[in-house]
Amino acid sequence: MAVIIDESCITCDACLQNCPVNAIVDDMSNPTGESRYYVQPEKCIECVGMFENPQCAAICPSIGCITWDMPFTKEFEEHFLNEEVYKLESPSFREKKYRKDISLSMRGVKREVQEEPKCS
Repeated sequence: MAVIIDESCITCDACLQNCPVNAIVDDMSNPTGESRYYVQPEKCIECVGMFENPQCAAICPSIGCITWDMPFTKEFEEHFLNEEVYKLESPSFREKKYRKDISLSMRGVKREVQEEPKCS
């Protein structure tokens, strides 16, 4: 996983409908109990090998709602087990595809996947 849907989510269904690997659950199924959609880190592949960009962010009308998180790998096990945004008990860390062109310094710090277009 490498994306998080934050509290600015308006639960519009756009990301849910467009995730090619069904990694997103609605607010009723969010394991954290929050009223927003949730990306299951064990399923998300950042659309690697499928699309140029993560489709959840490409379709999201709330620019900035979807941010990069750490790759779902054994190396970041503590992150996924200890972060409040996840409710994982003992996940199986089989390495998932992730965008290697997104540096670790951009991950886990609420860096937007989709940024608002700059006006010229």
